[in-house]
Amino acid sequence: MFKFKLGRKQPEENETRRRLQKELFGFNKICDRGFPSRPSAIAYDSQLKLIAIGTHTGEIRIYGQPNFQLSYNLNTSSIRKIIFLNGLARLLILTNDGYLHLLEINNLNTIHIDHICTSNEDIGIILKNTQTICLLRNNLYLLIGLHNGNIYLFNIENFSLNTNPIIPTETIEKIIVENCSGRIIHPGSVQSIVQHPINDDKILIGYKNTLIVHWDLPSNSHDRTYIYKQEVESVCWYNQGRNFATCHSNGSYALWDAKQQLNIVETEKIPYGPYPCTPMAKIDVKIMRNGDPLIIFSGGLPRSSYSNKHTVSCLCENEHNNERTRHVTFDFTTGVIDFFTIDKLSNDGSRDDSQSLVILLNEEIVMIDLITDSWPSYPLPYLNSIHASPVICTTFACNVNQEFYKKLLNYASIQFEDYSDRKWPITGGEINKIEYDSQEKHLLLTGHEDGSIQFWDVTNVSMPLICKLKTNDYFQIEQPTNDDIDEETWPPFRKTGIYDPYCDDPRLAIQKLALCTNTNTLIVAGTAGQVLTFQFTAEPTDVNLLTITVNLLDGCESYVWKGHEEMKTKSTFVASGFMATSFIQLYPPAAVSALALSSDIQCYAVGTAHGFTLINYRQNRILTAKCTLDPNTLGNTSKPPSSFGESTLIRGRSLKKSLRESFRRFRKGRTIKKSTIIQTTQRIDENNPLSLTNIHLEDIIRVPVERQVEFREFKQNDDQVISMVRCLYFAKTFLNSLHDQTRSLWAGTNNGHVYVYSIIGFESQSINRTTITTDQTSTCSLAKEIRLKHKAPILSIIVLDNLNQSIGQGSNIPSVDSAYSTSDNPNSITMNSDIVTAHKVLICSEEQFKIFTLPHLKPFCKYKLTATEGTRVRKININQFTLKTNNPDESHSENFLICLDNMGQISIYSLPTFRRQILFNCVKPTDITALSSLQFTPYGHAFYLQSSSELTEVTFSLQNISSYSMMISYDKLQRKTILRSIDDQSSIQLVSSKRNESNDYIDKLTHEKHHETLSKDSISSLTTSKNTDNKNEIDEPESITTVKLNQNETNSGFSTNSDSAIDLNSMNITNNHPSNDEVLKSIEHDPPSFQSTPLKVTIEPSITVSQNGQHPSVSPVLSKLNKKGAAPPPPPPKPAKLISVKVRQAPTINEVHCYNGTNNNSSSSSSSPPTTQQTSAIHT
Repeated sequence: MFKFKLGRKQPEENETRRRLQKELFGFNKICDRGFPSRPSAIAYDSQLKLIAIGTHTGEIRIYGQPNFQLSYNLNTSSIRKIIFLNGLARLLILTNDGYLHLLEINNLNTIHIDHICTSNEDIGIILKNTQTICLLRNNLYLLIGLHNGNIYLFNIENFSLNTNPIIPTETIEKIIVENCSGRIIHPGSVQSIVQHPINDDKILIGYKNTLIVHWDLPSNSHDRTYIYKQEVESVCWYNQGRNFATCHSNGSYALWDAKQQLNIVETEKIPYGPYPCTPMAKIDVKIMRNGDPLIIFSGGLPRSSYSNKHTVSCLCENEHNNERTRHVTFDFTTGVIDFFTIDKLSNDGSRDDSQSLVILLNEEIVMIDLITDSWPSYPLPYLNSIHASPVICTTFACNVNQEFYKKLLNYASIQFEDYSDRKWPITGGEINKIEYDSQEKHLLLTGHEDGSIQFWDVTNVSMPLICKLKTNDYFQIEQPTNDDIDEETWPPFRKTGIYDPYCDDPRLAIQKLALCTNTNTLIVAGTAGQVLTFQFTAEPTDVNLLTITVNLLDGCESYVWKGHEEMKTKSTFVASGFMATSFIQLYPPAAVSALALSSDIQCYAVGTAHGFTLINYRQNRILTAKCTLDPNTLGNTSKPPSSFGESTLIRGRSLKKSLRESFRRFRKGRTIKKSTIIQTTQRIDENNPLSLTNIHLEDIIRVPVERQVEFREFKQNDDQVISMVRCLYFAKTFLNSLHDQTRSLWAGTNNGHVYVYSIIGFESQSINRTTITTDQTSTCSLAKEIRLKHKAPILSIIVLDNLNQSIGQGSNIPSVDSAYSTSDNPNSITMNSDIVTAHKVLICSEEQFKIFTLPHLKPFCKYKLTATEGTRVRKININQFTLKTNNPDESHSENFLICLDNMGQISIYSLPTFRRQILFNCVKPTDITALSSLQFTPYGHAFYLQSSSELTEVTFSLQNISSYSMMISYDKLQRKTILRSIDDQSSIQLVSSKRNESNDYIDKLTHEKHHETLSKDSISSLTTSKNTDNKNEIDEPESITTVKLNQNETNSGFSTNSDSAIDLNSMNITNNHPSNDEVLKSIEHDPPSFQSTPLKVTIEPSITVSQNGQHPSVSPVLSKLNKKGAAPPPPPPKPAKLISVKVRQAPTINEVHCYNGTNNNSSSSSSSPPTTQQTSAIHT
């Protein structure tokens, strides 16, 4: 009768807990690593030394020096073109839906990208037909060439397009008539527009139908006309504009003299002819340091032999010295999107002196060193293609051993001998370190389909590749025919890039990885049941592995394996680095589903769909092997089981069970007090679950609702085999008594079955700061068994000490390697009669969490996730959250359970009571790749594959965020000139003001506010005037954006449903209505860190505005009162007038938290200002 009253939390504890939650938990996206998925465009700022990459999904990534990275999402159709406004930190983006967007990088507060403005919908029809664009060097005008041959002029100052073409097709047709003996030929689409490198008034236009025009912009007339016999694909200037080059559809290129009056070609060549060739898509000619021309072009290969190849060729010819002639055809696996060179102009400008060649491909980016004679590739500090071979598994190593890291770097130096040793040429941006401990290094290991393991340094934002380990060198596989091109063949191909998605043998795929950096031990498990043990070697060695076969079906002769064959080893030579020391072959050779390493006892456990085994890898000895198959179904196996899959549930109920549960529900409903059902007169706002009214009501009237989960049965043709081992765990705990700790192995299966084995006979020794045990008379025997009634798959097993810390090592449980092994550290346990038990075991299945006490395995607490929330568990971890303060006595540290469910939500639970603290929306429920690849870290972060090529890092701890800040320097004078010129245009009216002139007038308006009463349902706005008396003084203009609050809009990612929910008043979410004082404060201080589409403000006699019956909010709007002259003095105080603010689709703007330059601002539509959103979080 008193359980409801006793179970309720006191308000004082609730408030304390809420404050603690607010300071401990917070979801933020750190950065995206890897290569952007589906790239479509690239741009380079030669002054700021930045590159930008756009994708088909609207993503924009900006990179500078290593660890300098910014991102932005337009949320529109795919990006077609990107152009930097050199030196201004601004970008022009052209999308496929016919819109131009202007973005800029700002340093206010934290560095971020702001969306300035978007072109009108009226010109979208014209921009959709864009073929090429050219930004003039004054950064004020953009030339747009269309498919129909017209060229338009876009004014960047007022962001408007002249609807009349500046160079119409009719004018070009007249030119053709004059030069083609009266023939009327349509010029075709505009293929390329380039501005003269010295004379800004001249441009070169290449039309599809064989026409090249030298055009003069001031007179709007042509100077010269050139006609070629083949269709034009691209044109470019070189040699200070004295010459230009063209490439054509038949695979040829031509070099022209720009001053030649006659239509005469200086050089005409088909480099890979004379047979028909593919079109030469783009050409670029540079003058090298020695004066030789370097011709770079893509395509142009013989059509019959190499039409399916993707190449970029570099040709440097010298007629007088053949030794200086070089010709390389860089051969790539995927298509070429674009390329450009990074130049270092000579003092007189006569030589380009190209330093590097940047090539953007569909699946990777390659940078060629043009200074070194051999033209090698640069090793990439970022933008690495982690999907060079598809990623199968990931493993995180936190705070790795420093000696191990040094050995890894030495091993890596051998692998990068063929790469350029020059400094990375992209050096834009500035990075300020903040209390960064360079001694801590974090590694991410990825296992791939081709049998390789790659080591990535994820200590900072950049993710350079440290080294790569190949396991296929140890196995006999069918090698493909050697189709490498001989050096003497033509064209001179050179295989470049690392992307190679093709695998010689699917059995090589890596399924599980386990690493211990204290003992330099790496365990690799594959698809065909192969398990390799690697350790470091400093000397070259010939390796001939001895195969040890473990039969998991010993005594089960009726089972017939119908899968692939087991792996066969071969001898191999290892120069230095990782060397295989042990090889275990499981039978049947099924994919490994679980792997756990205990380096202190030099053992590992490995499991498949048929059972598991414990191996001593130092002695190559099998300690135990267990078959988990059901003897009744051994002869019914029809197909090889996979290591992944979802179980099929068959819900059934009996009449007796249904009646029993009906009576339970009836009795339970009668025992609930009437006081728990509160009748309230306050209206619950269903459209806004974030309102304070809803939160408090939910705390009072919420009644736990539990879904009924029936008994599950498995069919014989289930996709998920019930005998599959899903998790393995090593722990030294009180397995048999409270007075003796025993080493143990825990194994969980898909059928809800837990096997507990005791390991006896190891003696401890201290070697290299790590406690290592020697095997004397070790034995491994079954000690206990646990069978869960709901028979859900066991995903994780963790043994907890009295501080709720994990004391062992297990599969999918990250650990800190630099510290001593936790299983050997003495726990802070006082052995007395008052302590019932010191250790507990947490068993996590797909449907519930359950804690048992040790050694008696008595149920302590459980939480039915599926029955309560309707979701299923995917991954869990134990993390310690620490609140650090200046006063050590006030610091707080606590361990929590972190869970990822199948809906993509990350929830945090207290231990051992399983009270949910907070809930975040992390990934989409439909993103299976992200759900299956998410990897927790020990410091409150998580990694997951956002796509096959991108790795995203998120954090749910407010204490472990960015360790440095970034900024960028740009030409503020020129940027302000452009912004001020925008104010003078009628098409775009920016709401701006000067801070020094607005403060005086705001004081007067504040005085009025105390003498006048505002209407309850109206909005009053404040206006200020802008003073432009001193035109020589240039200040950063301020903009204040009116925010339209939409009460009907709900935040689906945020809710509360527990007594310890977080109070939203203390959260960093600006959804509440601002008060008058807050409005004035927002004007007196710095403006928001974003520039939005201008707002039009008009004053009307009297209009009242109400928002769903709520109290009105006062929003500041600064209207521009002056034009080109000096602003009039502020008017004297008058009675306040009500004004209406007409906002063009003003969205709700929330405060955003940005770390490491990652900003997910998005533009809701092309005609509306961008919306900055904070990642949704659900708190309970």
